[in-house]
Amino acid sequence: MKLSKLKIHNYRCFGEGEQVILIDDLIAFIGNNSAGKTAALCALNCIFSENSNDRILKRSDFHLPKEMKPEELVEQEMYIEAVFTFEKLEGEHGEEYAVPQFFESLVVDSQNGIPYLRIRLMATWESSTTIEGAIDSKIVYVICPEEQEITDDDIVTAQRKDLDRIRVVYIPAVREPEKQLKNVSGTMMHQIMSSINWSDTTKNNITTKIQELNAQFMGEKGVSILGNSIKTQWKEYDTDDRYSNAELRFNSTDLDSSIKKSEIVFLPTVTGKEYNVEEMGDGLRSLFYISMVDSILDVENIIREEMETNPDNLSFSRIPPILTIIAVEEPENHISPHLIGKLIKNLKNIAYKSNAQTILSSHSPAIIKRVEPECIRYFRMNPETEATEVRKITLPDEEKFENQYKYIKEAVKAYPEMYFAKLVVLGEGDSEEIILPKFFECCGNNIDISGISIVPLGGRHVNHFWRLLNDLHIPHITLLDLDREREGGGWGRIKYVLKQLIANDYPKDELLKLQSGKVLTDEELEAMANWNVNDGKKMQSWINFLEKYNVFFSAPLDIDFLMLENFGTEYKGILEEKEGPRVSVEIDGRKEQQKIIEIEKLDEKPDEYQKRVEEDVRNTLKKEGGDGSTYSDEQKRLMIWYNYFFLNRGKPSTHILALSELDEMDLFFNMPPVFERLIKVAEGLLNKQ
Repeated sequence: MKLSKLKIHNYRCFGEGEQVILIDDLIAFIGNNSAGKTAALCALNCIFSENSNDRILKRSDFHLPKEMKPEELVEQEMYIEAVFTFEKLEGEHGEEYAVPQFFESLVVDSQNGIPYLRIRLMATWESSTTIEGAIDSKIVYVICPEEQEITDDDIVTAQRKDLDRIRVVYIPAVREPEKQLKNVSGTMMHQIMSSINWSDTTKNNITTKIQELNAQFMGEKGVSILGNSIKTQWKEYDTDDRYSNAELRFNSTDLDSSIKKSEIVFLPTVTGKEYNVEEMGDGLRSLFYISMVDSILDVENIIREEMETNPDNLSFSRIPPILTIIAVEEPENHISPHLIGKLIKNLKNIAYKSNAQTILSSHSPAIIKRVEPECIRYFRMNPETEATEVRKITLPDEEKFENQYKYIKEAVKAYPEMYFAKLVVLGEGDSEEIILPKFFECCGNNIDISGISIVPLGGRHVNHFWRLLNDLHIPHITLLDLDREREGGGWGRIKYVLKQLIANDYPKDELLKLQSGKVLTDEELEAMANWNVNDGKKMQSWINFLEKYNVFFSAPLDIDFLMLENFGTEYKGILEEKEGPRVSVEIDGRKEQQKIIEIEKLDEKPDEYQKRVEEDVRNTLKKEGGDGSTYSDEQKRLMIWYNYFFLNRGKPSTHILALSELDEMDLFFNMPPVFERLIKVAEGLLNKQ
């Protein structure tokens, strides 16, 4: 039996529109602060918590619509519904343990359909003479299919003893694990310990030993003196027959009292000293708490197996819950970073047990990157309704787009911080990650403070990233390389962007409309890649047009070439004495290696230098590319340095060294115009939030 859906309507920050949260074995709730993650966990706790106080509804649990004052609300209806499926019913033998308990309440949508169970908390708040108002609530089974409207005949009252077969263990962000780690009444550990089927021989032996221990204790002269004094003095204060004799006792006289005083201690092999839970740090206590939950679930599985295989000789009298849902808020709290991987692995192990599931909420990229994107639920507060919306992460169809699916999945796992960003800038690669933050900062926009995430996508599958971010309502800007005269670049890159925008449901008639009013046909769009690359004015007009859709180009080639054009002196300045490109020049009848940087100072350049320029133009534009006719002579000469710095030396190290020599004023006053426009758009998007 597994929880498959959680439906919430008018509960706390969840508004009028029903939000359906799909649940799997392990699910992670993510989103900004106050987006509704805790409310979703508490909603589940309202139905299935073992603590009756957690199941009590208050006025604040009912959603207050936007622009309505509390005193204006007269009545509000709310419901929370949990839908459970029975996985093993699909197999040959069926689910023997869970089904009988809820058999009469199961729902089947169609012939040969798999049964499922709907449990709904229904509540109504009405204003009354009290401050809290009047709250009526009940928990019911809904016995009609989900797509069908619910009538009174479809509602059957659920008994608490049956609901207790489903257990939610809610671990809040601010936690006190020592309370659950002690064997006190009501904790999971006490429930297991108190259900052990002790043999009569063991019970008698323990009672005898306790009596002997107490007798030995009281036989000590000093203890006897203290005990008699306590007994005598108490009689001077109270005469109630029930409490007339106060006796000092070393230990309990029965097994149950002894069980309550049992505890877990840690025995290191080096010092030999015992340590208890209270002496552990917060992080270790949190880890041990989760470990204890794992142990209890393991024991309950053993109990279940004994019930099936050896019912006449059970080790425990307890009937374990059918399902335990572990709801952990911010599991990373107090945990050392190097233990987070182990923590998530253990939470996954709990989730994959047949009698358990795990739901966690987190703000930590270190946690989220270890969770499969399919298992993430994104929470956001809709500013128009001031109500929570929950969405799945959109990935390409695995069957149709296998390579894209794998790429996007790994990319979002590698850059989980984009889920928490106020703005995502999609770039081509490592260079954008290094360069763009510097320009944002020189304009007064620290990317960490502003909530900007720069994610490299390599120019691949950009439409899938756009769809993902659009579905999550995360603003985004894209910066691509134009790659003019490279294969697939220039007009080919513009065509690619137009097609991806169309794939993301942008209006085709607007995207492909020419100044004359004519709209490009599909055939004409496909032929765009073959348009005249030398028509720079026409290409620039399309580049300017696409910036209205927040798509920018590093032109004419890529961001590395753009930086070299604007900060060439600084890049050349990072070279050591023996570094830099050279060319073999004939001087006085012999060949010598001469530095390019020295040749550039000469009024007349040797023929070998011009050959080197032509060679590096070819290397830059690649074998399948053009001849550089759309580039100026100065740009062609820069391709010698482009090859040296970015094709042979390494992009990240080169950019880091060059940027370290530039201060914010240098960057600001020599900023490439495309960066100015991009940052202006980014500021506008951030200001809207």
